[in-house]
Amino acid sequence: MEKEVAPLKRQHSRTTALNIISSLCSVASIAFCVHLSISTAHIKNRVVDLESGTGDHTFIHGTGYSMDDFNSLVQERVDELLSQRSYESFVKIRTARQTSPECNCPPGPPGKRGRRGRDGEPVCHELS
Repeated sequence: MEKEVAPLKRQHSRTTALNIISSLCSVASIAFCVHLSISTAHIKNRVVDLESGTGDHTFIHGTGYSMDDFNSLVQERVDELLSQRSYESFVKIRTARQTSPECNCPPGPPGKRGRRGRDGEPVCHELS
């Protein structure tokens, strides 16, 4: 009889452990869903405040900076970035060499000649 009770106790403890683990996972997933819902609502409210421009979240004042100082710093940085960006897109202007109008030669000595290609249509060789 004791031999029959031991397997039942082990099976009961396994079932209890699995029930506890599944219950904890369920509670954790519900808590995570609630957290995501609250975060989403908070982000949505911040976006609405930013779009309307009347919310408290539009600008966090730093110590020692007024709004005009902040705007001027941002404007300077934007101008700096735009000036760097515009120079990258310019085409480099090359000046022509000072040569006489009779000269049509390319600059510098000629390079190595390439291999000569086939003349005309290729000839098909029959397999013998």
